[in-house]
Amino acid sequence: MRFARYLLAVTSIVSSQLLWAAPLQLCVDKIPTPPFVYSEKINGAGKLRGYSLDLAKQLLSQAGVAYEVKSFAKTELEKRLYSPSASAGCDIVLDVRKGSEQEKYVHLSSPWYQLNIDAVYSWERYMTGLGVKTVNDFSQYQVCGLEGYDYGNLNKHIKIKYLPRMKDIVFDLKQKTCDVFLAEAAVMKYGQRANLFQMPPVGCVRLDGTVRTYHLGVAKHVVGGDAILVKLQQQFSKLTGTDSVMTKLAEEYDIGAMSCQTRLHVGS
Repeated sequence: MRFARYLLAVTSIVSSQLLWAAPLQLCVDKIPTPPFVYSEKINGAGKLRGYSLDLAKQLLSQAGVAYEVKSFAKTELEKRLYSPSASAGCDIVLDVRKGSEQEKYVHLSSPWYQLNIDAVYSWERYMTGLGVKTVNDFSQYQVCGLEGYDYGNLNKHIKIKYLPRMKDIVFDLKQKTCDVFLAEAAVMKYGQRANLFQMPPVGCVRLDGTVRTYHLGVAKHVVGGDAILVKLQQQFSKLTGTDSVMTKLAEEYDIGAMSCQTRLHVGS
């Protein structure tokens, strides 16, 4: 009996090692989410890069976890991620928002970054600011947002006019058919830097209470997935701190918050 238990334990360890030896699928959405994951032409060829992807590659390599990067449409990615089958693929995913549906199917890492939604406006048009004292004061402005983006509880407090593309929002701001744009600073700053759109000088109102944390997720269908996450967490702790890899990546991809003139709290 004792030998049988020993044999079972050894078999389990060997099986886990064999499973870990096979490359895990690190899946990214085909629709880019710059500056976190996106494709950039380098020497004429498209190459995936970004804050989250670069950080994940470093962690996996340093932890000795074999992986391969795969790109899928969101529906296919989630189908694989949500599958209970260990062979489904999409074993590791990036940018999992705390509180999202995806969280139910993964082991979450420590937070990789936080994003806050700001109310952005044209500085040239409103040089003295918007003069808002409460969130309800935004009712006197035409507030625009991006179609398909989850603004969470902001929809309860602010009437949002949705537009399909960032270019449309920038155009409406210039034409004064939008007064305010609800934006995450990192995404907006990337768009400006990459010349995807030309935003005029802006001011902003920090909307406290809209902060979201984003994580790496290891799918629960991965055998030994919790142990893999422990290995990644051990490496993660080595990449944090002043002048660390994580800090340098954050600076390279400019994912920090904007400096806003006013702060307002958004309730639940």
